[in-house]
Amino acid sequence: MDRIISLIMHYKIETVLAVFVAILLAYVITHWQQTKFWWLNVVYGFPIIGKIATMGRDRGFDENHKWFYSEERLCRDYYNHYERYDKDSESYDEAKNYLHAAGELGRKPTPMLIWVMIFVLVIVEALGFAYVLAGFTIPGASEATQQKGAFGIAIMMSILLVWLTHMTGEEIHKNTLIKKIRSWYKNDNPNGSNWRDLKPDEAPITIDNTLHDEKSPNYIRLLNRLDTNDSVSTSYLKTILTMLFVIAVAVGATYIRDQVLEQDLASSHDSAINIFSSDSSPFSDAGSGDDATNALFGDTADAKDDLSALFGGEATGKSDASPKQSAGSIEERTNRNGGRATFMILALLFVFIQILGIFFGMQWGFAGRESEDAYNCLRGFSTKKSFLSYYERKKSYIARVAQRQLQKLQHLMNIINDNSGTDAETTAVLRNNKDRTFKTYLAFEDK
Repeated sequence: MDRIISLIMHYKIETVLAVFVAILLAYVITHWQQTKFWWLNVVYGFPIIGKIATMGRDRGFDENHKWFYSEERLCRDYYNHYERYDKDSESYDEAKNYLHAAGELGRKPTPMLIWVMIFVLVIVEALGFAYVLAGFTIPGASEATQQKGAFGIAIMMSILLVWLTHMTGEEIHKNTLIKKIRSWYKNDNPNGSNWRDLKPDEAPITIDNTLHDEKSPNYIRLLNRLDTNDSVSTSYLKTILTMLFVIAVAVGATYIRDQVLEQDLASSHDSAINIFSSDSSPFSDAGSGDDATNALFGDTADAKDDLSALFGGEATGKSDASPKQSAGSIEERTNRNGGRATFMILALLFVFIQILGIFFGMQWGFAGRESEDAYNCLRGFSTKKSFLSYYERKKSYIARVAQRQLQKLQHLMNIINDNSGTDAETTAVLRNNKDRTFKTYLAFEDK
């Protein structure tokens, strides 16, 4: 953990950037429609290369509708967003009925806070993987290059794991609904065992025609809103693939950690041997020392033998080596056992994080074909009054923005026309634009 913290401190800018990107991605995922509308305004309002700047030069005219093509294109782009909020009380009832029939009334999409948590866990996982893989990703490269390469690979692995675990959770939720269908069918047909009779209606059911199967049994209504196989049976392909991948990563990461530990222990052991076998002893070289010493003791080996004979055993240097080697062996064994136990805990923690991702997929999200659209329509409103009030405000806001952008386009087209010059008829049509408004376009679309 200390090494991971030191790695974070070493790459502070990269870590801060990764956290910022994680929060930004979580916001974009949970506010996708708002992000798309914001981007549409950026694309239209950007100077020089924006859509208004480029479409202002287009003076093609639609004789049938009496609109310039550029004006129609702008209104159509904003109408696509306006249409999403063009809801009435009937839309409220249809969305609620669809979710109820799909067995997902009360479910919600994954909250932004959970997505932030998921992406933070991805970053932590990536840092752990990067530390493990650092020495094995790009052999021969510098340590900094190896760490960056390992971090990139680890990020890809972590994102893949998030995707797999989330899909697995959604698959388990969908299998729960399929089991419910089969159970309800069996209760209504206790003597029947022909599952081929269990099939959805031929006409596809959407939010707009959700009441068409109102008189059908509950299991048929639920089946009409799910994508299932011909036998209406559960499938665990994604779950199996995710389990295999998670186990492979957990075992592989633990194995690599163990190899790194063995390498560190071997390096420390070699260093200890080099220290104890260094030529620091006055008797290690017969040629070293002064002549008086050599004359007194003679050859170094003989001196060691005389000392051994004098004390009735091994020389003092050899007697001291045994307890040092024993202490080193105990420390090495302790480090190895402690390291492996830590690796097992890290592997279990990794598996638990993946299980948590699967749980998030089971807890949030939708299995029905249009359940998410139905939820986005309802937006958690408990009464029709609050529902209609919200959508009225959103429609008014989009209409105001669209009209403002249309006026900018028309103003620019007039300026370009005045500068370049054209026929009097086109000039008159450009100036007389009071009937070409976004409100007029809405009336045209309603027809």
